[in-house]
Amino acid sequence: MAQTLNLANPPAKYRPVPFWSWNEKLDPEVLREQVRQMHEAGLGGFFMHARGGLQTAYLSEEWMECVNACLDEAGKLGMDAWLYDENGWPSGFGGGLVNGLGVKHQQKYLRHEIIDAAEACKDDTTIAFYTTDGALIGRTLPEGSTGPVLRCYYEINPFYVDNLDAEVVAEFIRVTHEFYYRTIPEELLKHLKGIFSDEPQLSRKGLLWSFTLEEAYWQAYHRELLPELPMLFLGMEGSDGMRIRFWKLAARLFSVNFMKQIHDWCEEHGWMLTGHHVLEESCQSQLSSNGAIMPQYQYYHIPGMDHLCRTEPSPVAMTQLMSAAMQAGRKQVLTESFALSGWNFNFSGMKWMYQQQLAHGVNLLCPHLQGYSLRGLRKRDYPASLFVHQPWWGDYAKLNGYFGRAGMLLAEGEASTPVLVIHPLSSAWKHYTGDDHEPKLDFYTQTLLATTRALDALQIPHHYADEQLAEDYGCVENGEIRIGEVAYELVIVPQLTNFSKKTAELLRQFAAAGGTVLTVRNRLEPDTLTIDGEAAPQEFRDWFAQLPACDSEAAAAEIAAEQLPGRVMITEHGVPARRLVGTYRDFRELDGRSGRFHFIANLQYNQPCNVTIALPRTGRQVEVIDPVTGEFSLLSGVRRSGNHLVFDYPFAAGDAAMFFVAGHPAKHAPKLHVEDPFALPPVKRLDNGFTIREDSGNLLTLDRCRYRVDGGEWIADDVSVIHGRLLNLKHDCDLELEFSFELAPDFDFNAPLTLVAETPERYRFNFNGHDFDAEDGGPLFDRAFRRIALPAALRPGRNVLTMKTRYHQPEEVYAKLERAKQFETEYNMLTFDSEVESVYLYGDFSVRHSGRTEELIRDAERFHGGFELGAPLAGSRADAADLVRAGMPFFAGKVTLYKEFELTADEAEAIRYLRFAPHGANSFAVRINGENAGTCFWGPYALRADEFLRAGVNKLEIELTTSLRNLLGPHHLEEGESYGVHTLSFNREANAVGWPAPAYNPGYCFVKLGLTELVLA
Repeated sequence: MAQTLNLANPPAKYRPVPFWSWNEKLDPEVLREQVRQMHEAGLGGFFMHARGGLQTAYLSEEWMECVNACLDEAGKLGMDAWLYDENGWPSGFGGGLVNGLGVKHQQKYLRHEIIDAAEACKDDTTIAFYTTDGALIGRTLPEGSTGPVLRCYYEINPFYVDNLDAEVVAEFIRVTHEFYYRTIPEELLKHLKGIFSDEPQLSRKGLLWSFTLEEAYWQAYHRELLPELPMLFLGMEGSDGMRIRFWKLAARLFSVNFMKQIHDWCEEHGWMLTGHHVLEESCQSQLSSNGAIMPQYQYYHIPGMDHLCRTEPSPVAMTQLMSAAMQAGRKQVLTESFALSGWNFNFSGMKWMYQQQLAHGVNLLCPHLQGYSLRGLRKRDYPASLFVHQPWWGDYAKLNGYFGRAGMLLAEGEASTPVLVIHPLSSAWKHYTGDDHEPKLDFYTQTLLATTRALDALQIPHHYADEQLAEDYGCVENGEIRIGEVAYELVIVPQLTNFSKKTAELLRQFAAAGGTVLTVRNRLEPDTLTIDGEAAPQEFRDWFAQLPACDSEAAAAEIAAEQLPGRVMITEHGVPARRLVGTYRDFRELDGRSGRFHFIANLQYNQPCNVTIALPRTGRQVEVIDPVTGEFSLLSGVRRSGNHLVFDYPFAAGDAAMFFVAGHPAKHAPKLHVEDPFALPPVKRLDNGFTIREDSGNLLTLDRCRYRVDGGEWIADDVSVIHGRLLNLKHDCDLELEFSFELAPDFDFNAPLTLVAETPERYRFNFNGHDFDAEDGGPLFDRAFRRIALPAALRPGRNVLTMKTRYHQPEEVYAKLERAKQFETEYNMLTFDSEVESVYLYGDFSVRHSGRTEELIRDAERFHGGFELGAPLAGSRADAADLVRAGMPFFAGKVTLYKEFELTADEAEAIRYLRFAPHGANSFAVRINGENAGTCFWGPYALRADEFLRAGVNKLEIELTTSLRNLLGPHHLEEGESYGVHTLSFNREANAVGWPAPAYNPGYCFVKLGLTELVLA
């Protein structure tokens, strides 16, 4: 029976499931409240993720009380509760319990050196000795040996684990998965969906080693490993074949001993396994860290990837993931996205980034992340934190409903993929010596990327053939080449030099059965062709040479397009629209009808496009599915052209559309005429002059101060440097902080002024010479940001706030910092007792700037000079083009702008839209003459205005809702507004483990806030 999909309210399983960062001393009741808040925001569940800042002992009794509370609350609300399998990341070390068992369990790297044999000493890390040209001498040197020898040895990383060793992985399962299973009460286990594995890995420091490799190499190939070991890094005869054998084995051991073992345990216990590996994007990055990435995906119930920074997701990473997932028959495919995108990553950016992944078939979103708390280091944890502290939180359900709706349609429809591309990873294996910067590695990544981009531009669905998956699941049947659950009708061989024996056999069988195999000539190594690293037989070389060969990946894609006349075609100005990408799914029943669902996305973040779309005529008409409501509308202006339905369609910057081609129309579906509001001629232009009607309270960030330690000399500096400097002292101390700010004569001295500070209970306060108690006035934005009324001692000019505390860290903090210098597991578990943070002023005031300003890229600007607080904002005139310069540089919250304008009767009659260019805000809610005209969260930034306008005076109100970007920064990056914000982006000096800070600028960088180009059209 066909499944009936609830488009109006997608079930929890399809909705976004965020990383919920447990990063503080946890309170079960607060956790329950946050679960309810997530439910109200339209999220489908959560991953309970131990993370830096955590002050409840991992896996303790208190920890389990918190887990159980969340399982119980999720069960009440019908949400999906997931565990996360580690304390920090990467997965596998069990919070230190596994690697703590000794060298066998610890991660090891293969190293080599040339030494004098006479100076060689007994060292347990030695693997074997060789002549300098790679001939095996033995595990030890003969007595009396002299002269240079090659020593191969292993280097130990005591802070991570050997994931090639099945016994090590079994221990990880015992201390983590089995612990949870036997500790969680049976009545709560039914509410547990599964567990997330995050970035398990083999090596991120070159060649790898494991005590299991010698035996495993013999079992796999009946060859001794030690005589061949130097071939990994020396250019010896037979190196190509040995490197392929070695990395093929590493990838298989990883997939079987780590992934399959955990998968099988989850299967047996009724859990689902999801997550992603590390460094998936390229041949060179995935090689040492995974061996090969695609074989790992087959053992996830919901395979996943991640995407960091506010950049376009990797087409290669998405296609690798989707290929392996669909070949394994997986319906849902996850992406962990949005990390490092910065505090101004708003709905429009989230939509742009995730839609690109939806358009490649990735259909379950894990937003990174939601912080239990923003206290201290937590606010700098690869932001943004997409949670209740955001001013836009109340609108979040609209976005999550859309993401769930699109994900559900892509998960439940039936895909068809005609083209298979052979992955060139084994060609890269031949060139890997431990040097990630070897240019030939990147060459094979680039040919794969060029192939995918060319096929995407022509709307040709395609998958990759990983040669290990092809070996395990490949066959030729009914004239098609099949890998697992997917059959393909055309194969493209990009620029490569090596095939596995099984792949070579499959290609010949496929061609003999009438299948088309297209090749791209290898420009880097034109005369090289090997099978499993050995020279290909002449017969195979002759057969390969007679295949259709193209000079470029684009040419191969064009030939493939000619053989697929029933594909989707999208053109812009008569040529393929190369910045649009899409996918489709067939339904036997959707909304009571059969048909084909299409999802098409604009890859361009800032550029709209108007295109002509030709969809295969799988039905009688084209309908548009509303992203926010799931309702169907019948698209006007569709024309038939041969076997296609053709129509023009405008895409706003970062926009997407969902179409349904059905056999008969939806009942009572309204007709939809789509037009580009920005193509209409202006009827009336409105100036940028507005009145600020109301705001949620203005803010000033105080991130500079004077400080002194133990009564010593005063030092004036950025707040960001103090914590690191005190950690370097490695002892407790008395700390005094002195913040100052200026009040202009027109400041309202009768109005209250509020200090916002973290952990105020740890400080003694003095303001302008008056000691005062920090009476808690409740939170602002986040429960860690506490409001404290300043005494009525305000004065024009300079005001001084002094804060005193005893700075303290447990000894374990200093020990962990030393360990963190060696590997990220320790850094990712860091938490501090005392932290030193900026403070904020909050109230009814304007913030004036004195000094020069500087225009920056990414719609940002930099202020040099100082700030002072002036008259209240409400009732003041402002240039809506930039509210930052109008007295709101650090503002976060909601602000309403108001203006009046006049229209003639003819103008009022002619106008259909109000349109504008947005700056900085997450949303723009518009009221015209007291009526709600709608809210723009993403493009097109235009609203129907005709039914609200009238001749004469009209009243316009626009409420802007911001993010926390201009309040929290980072303010001082030389780069300006960053699209890759990490923990160090807020630093001026290196952190406590020596990681250097990025380039610094003393000016303050803000993103602009406002709107321009207001037009009635």
